[in-house]
Amino acid sequence: MNKKYTILSIIVAVIFTTVILSHFSRVSTLLRNNKKITGVVIGTDWVDYSIHSDTIIFFCYNPATKILDMISIPRDTKIANPEHRFRRINEIYAHYYKEEKNFASASTQLLNTVTQIFNNELVPDYYIQINYDLFCKFIDSIGGVKIEITEPMHYDDNAGKLHIHFEPGIYKLNGKKSLEYVRYRSYAGDIGRIYRQQRFIRAVMYKLVNPLYTIRIPFILNFFIDNIHTNLSVWDIINLSFEFKNINLKQIRMAQLPGKPVGMLWVKNDNEISRIINLINGTPVSNISTGSIALPDKQVPVRVQVFNASSRKGMALEITDLLRKKQFDVIDWGNYAAPQKKSIIIDRVGNLPAAQKIAKILNIDEIITRYDSRVMVDVTVIIGEDYRK
Repeated sequence: MNKKYTILSIIVAVIFTTVILSHFSRVSTLLRNNKKITGVVIGTDWVDYSIHSDTIIFFCYNPATKILDMISIPRDTKIANPEHRFRRINEIYAHYYKEEKNFASASTQLLNTVTQIFNNELVPDYYIQINYDLFCKFIDSIGGVKIEITEPMHYDDNAGKLHIHFEPGIYKLNGKKSLEYVRYRSYAGDIGRIYRQQRFIRAVMYKLVNPLYTIRIPFILNFFIDNIHTNLSVWDIINLSFEFKNINLKQIRMAQLPGKPVGMLWVKNDNEISRIINLINGTPVSNISTGSIALPDKQVPVRVQVFNASSRKGMALEITDLLRKKQFDVIDWGNYAAPQKKSIIIDRVGNLPAAQKIAKILNIDEIITRYDSRVMVDVTVIIGEDYRK
């Protein structure tokens, strides 16, 4: 009898908790109604007694499609701010925090600026701010992250007490080493750093969805609730953690804000941003690209370009022939501008299924999204030294 009462008590407790979560969480309401959840992740440093937004990532999760869009915004992105004459987006957070010493106020001002970058058509509702120290503690709490480093990474800043030294290889990075990895800026500048950050985020996500880490969920939740600055409520965070278990990591589009470097600034491309907005808001992908966006079993094939970045001659033509046999429309092939150790698939229009299908055919595990309709293709394939048939 006591056992029956125990089971009944557990069931009642679960039902009660679910009702409470739903009542106090706006995120729960959005999830139930298949409404998008938008926000910005803000990674901050602490330099010269002022906090700077070193990493800015806009996110939009669509519960209806289970697609998570993450768009990294370079910290040198040009903005228009006549009031304070700011030129870069990373000046926003630093200025308002220095003036008001208030995380919420500085984060809200940054959200407003991100809204302007997306021409007031994508509006982030939530912010999640985490600093370097908390980042390191979090990575240590999950036991580190496994990352493959494909090129030498060396940087010394005695004034900033930052020393980064990695040789190519596979590493299991602890919190301190993970911070060095995501902060490193190579000759590619902030764009190369964004690429590494996205690889790192994906590695963390794959680790967290591993069933072996289910027992750590309460600890991870407690860590976030106690340490981060956010306008998400406790109930919101709990609801998002449950939803995260249902996300298919292959449904995550990680991209960067389209644009180009002009001097020391990153100038956004409004035409490409409009395409992203249409894609996130549900406009069919065929309206976003050149019209050739369907999968190979449809009427119009995916348009592809293939580049050989390895030392093996003839690889571009070999891959071209293979993909054409699979009904892909390879319209361009040749040698890449520089050697690459790692092979990569680049989704140009947000059509992840097409990129994933090509990745599966070629046995390439690296897929990134880089919106750029000017190249007139849907997918770019870069064959590196690691490629195996």
